Amino acid sequence: MLLTLLLTLKILLFMNITKVKYNRPIVLLISILVILFFFTLIYLSNGKKKYRLGFCFYIIVSAIMFADVVYYTYFNTLPSIRMLKQMGQVTAVGDSVKTLLSIKNLLFLLDLPLTYIYSRRKRKTKNYNKYIRWGIPGGIGLILVITLVILSKISLFGPVTNQELFTYHAKDIKKAIMKEDITNTMTLTAKDIEELKLRTKLVEGKYTGLGKGKNLIVIQVESLQNFVINHYYEGQEVTPNLNKLVKEKGSLYFNNYYQLIGRGNTSDAEFVTHNSLYPSMEEPTYTQYVDNTFYGLPWILRDNGYTAWAFHGYEKEFWNRNNAYINQGFQRFISQDDYDLVETIGFGITDGEFFKQSMDYLKKLDKLDDNPFYAFMITLTSHNPFKMPEEYQILNIKAEHKDTLLGNYIQSVHYLDKALGEFIEELKKEGLYDESLLVIYGDHFAINSLNKDDQKMMTDYLGYTYDLDEMMKVPLIIHIPDLETNVTLNRVGSMLDFMPTILNIMGYENEKGLMFGRDLINYEGQNFVAPQTYALKGSIITDEILLEMSRDGVFENSRVYNIKTREILNPKDYIEEHERVIEEINKSDYILKTDFFRR
Repeated sequence: MLLTLLLTLKILLFMNITKVKYNRPIVLLISILVILFFFTLIYLSNGKKKYRLGFCFYIIVSAIMFADVVYYTYFNTLPSIRMLKQMGQVTAVGDSVKTLLSIKNLLFLLDLPLTYIYSRRKRKTKNYNKYIRWGIPGGIGLILVITLVILSKISLFGPVTNQELFTYHAKDIKKAIMKEDITNTMTLTAKDIEELKLRTKLVEGKYTGLGKGKNLIVIQVESLQNFVINHYYEGQEVTPNLNKLVKEKGSLYFNNYYQLIGRGNTSDAEFVTHNSLYPSMEEPTYTQYVDNTFYGLPWILRDNGYTAWAFHGYEKEFWNRNNAYINQGFQRFISQDDYDLVETIGFGITDGEFFKQSMDYLKKLDKLDDNPFYAFMITLTSHNPFKMPEEYQILNIKAEHKDTLLGNYIQSVHYLDKALGEFIEELKKEGLYDESLLVIYGDHFAINSLNKDDQKMMTDYLGYTYDLDEMMKVPLIIHIPDLETNVTLNRVGSMLDFMPTILNIMGYENEKGLMFGRDLINYEGQNFVAPQTYALKGSIITDEILLEMSRDGVFENSRVYNIKTREILNPKDYIEEHERVIEEINKSDYILKTDFFRR
């Protein structure tokens, strides 16, 4: 009885944390019926160890809820069972996970020692006849089945089970076992392929070919959000070197550029950037589709005489990069094994040492032959929880922001900016700066707007509402040596648009692949961003609005607001845009699941 009551209270807490908004009584009823079914099945049996078995059930459900809320706190969605494959990486991001362990989340586990003592106490085991043993749980099970059938009849099965703990995981497990996927229900028509091929055509326009024959150096910066660009903290310039680059002759700054990642976070940022395909939402793309054939940016550049190397100062196995990079087109991966770890912060080698030691490899890469090179570099230091050693805490942080996510983040970004500035000076010294396109962008957000405390802190600090649009916005800076102007581009775009934009500047065509993105410089149609992480599939960001798909899957329950005025809008006015992004994502999923380019 006690464990039933405690588990019910935990269900209520679970619903609160995961923001169950619609059909709450029905969601709660189904959870209670499942709990009662299993507990009556256990406690009404005549087994000698039924009390221990009941406690084991209690532990398992508590642990599942704990894992779910920790994941939800960060990703704004419940996890898939397929993510169990990534459990080995939890220790690597231990400090980041610790930031998610709030008291509210820990409540799912804190009572376990006491309930264990309670379950171990001696008590007289009661035996029940078969009518009670099977009749009571059978009756509860029948009520549960009838309830689910009725929900299906009145079109509420999906909206309820998308939110309810037990049925959500049951559906997810069924999907994993049955291998249900998009290829059963759709295909790419000749018209679809033709339309996507049109996006790959190199159309002469602004800046076309200015980077042809130049080296390409792309730096993916850990957790670099757009709000820090040209930003001052208490009169102190947070990113002076990035600001200088943005204002420099030859620089294009995209200030309305968004992250577009899946279950693989940083690794998905680089996957989408290089392939102009949507990421997997089942498990990290580098894991699920490691053996697929791709024809992304590294391959295209290689076909045009380039040598493509990747640089990252962490373990080569992390996110399965050591295997994935082969089919991504990289010829060499400079990883943690190739660096001297003379100085580390948090995750691994400091950005200062990373850039310093990478310069030796860049010089070697430059001298391999007379052809240009592609260097893709991934930084580390500005990783959550952003804690910097005292000697690197350069900015004066107000007492109210000391040891907060905001205060720590600004310090770590300031350090990263200094390391970038030194790297740029080294590029100039070695004669590489004027012979290379230099591209810098952030991989994903740093401070989560879905956390109420962090959102309030950021809103108070910035002086405007810190919502999903601001959270997911990352900067993209492209410096072209031969460009005589300096431009800030305001149009909406995402990592999906990176490859088409870069290929236009470099003057190369994607002749063998397909791209879902657009050239952000020359495309004249309406562009959009279709996030599937933090905002669910079917969400959309345009130049004007953000539509956040409702967690219950019902479009009419979605939230829509005007990005500029914050005015709340009617989702029904954006049904066509919503259907369009679903169609685009499904086409991309089909390409991944069928290994389309191999065929």
